Amino acid sequence: MTSPGRVLFFFCAAGFMAPVVRAAFDDEPVFQATAPWPDAGELVGGVVAALPDVPVVVNAQLQSRDRKGSIERAVNVEMRLDWYGQPPSASYQIRDAFGEDQEKLCITWPEPGRRAYQYLRGSQPARTPSLDSLIEGTDISWMDLSLSFLWWPGGRTVGMERIKGRQCYVVELPAPSDEPVGYAGVRLWIDPRIHMMLQAAAYDREGEMQRLVEVKSFKKVKDLWVIQDLDVQSFPGRHRTSLRVRQVALANEPDAAAEASPESEPDE
Repeated sequence: MTSPGRVLFFFCAAGFMAPVVRAAFDDEPVFQATAPWPDAGELVGGVVAALPDVPVVVNAQLQSRDRKGSIERAVNVEMRLDWYGQPPSASYQIRDAFGEDQEKLCITWPEPGRRAYQYLRGSQPARTPSLDSLIEGTDISWMDLSLSFLWWPGGRTVGMERIKGRQCYVVELPAPSDEPVGYAGVRLWIDPRIHMMLQAAAYDREGEMQRLVEVKSFKKVKDLWVIQDLDVQSFPGRHRTSLRVRQVALANEPDAAAEASPESEPDE
């Protein structure tokens, strides 16, 4: 078994999904093959509790691809995440290939259950867009980067399924009426052993899947396991955008950004 460590989770997705999380590998949950399943709030809460307890800076690239897999568009994103700050905060700076600022979303949580948004277009304050709006011609939305659905109340555990060879509980979360998204809800596949989402899907009010986020690979940066590659697919068009993590560093060590080492995955 892998020794206790941290996991950086960039889930986009539908929410999924793009942040960073830390998790221990020494807790071995007892999987229940039939209902009653574990409480959805506890499963999602485990993911939230695993968010890094130190400020982190993540540099990544969004790569939009055509049906043949060729890159149509690439934009860079810098994520500054301080989940345990006073108050907790996260910012997502989007830049073009030349390093010019395009747009930025800042989120703070002044108190549990309440969020405050600030949005910049270029360097100018602007009205905050819907969180399900797509970023700079890609298939990745602000909800994907900010994982805002992790703070949605309610939800239920509906079953179990293996994703990438790992046993996951499946959780359904309805979208709150006051959340600025166009989805009816999301479905999360959570590995309770490492407190991570491995897959997520967003659905409309007719129950049709609109987006699918899949974790493709892990890599290791020092003692951190990094979800290095994510694919986000839109339906029905099946257009695809990938999130490729380039560098990870502690916010108080700006020169310590480390390139990921050769690809590998946590032990089962």
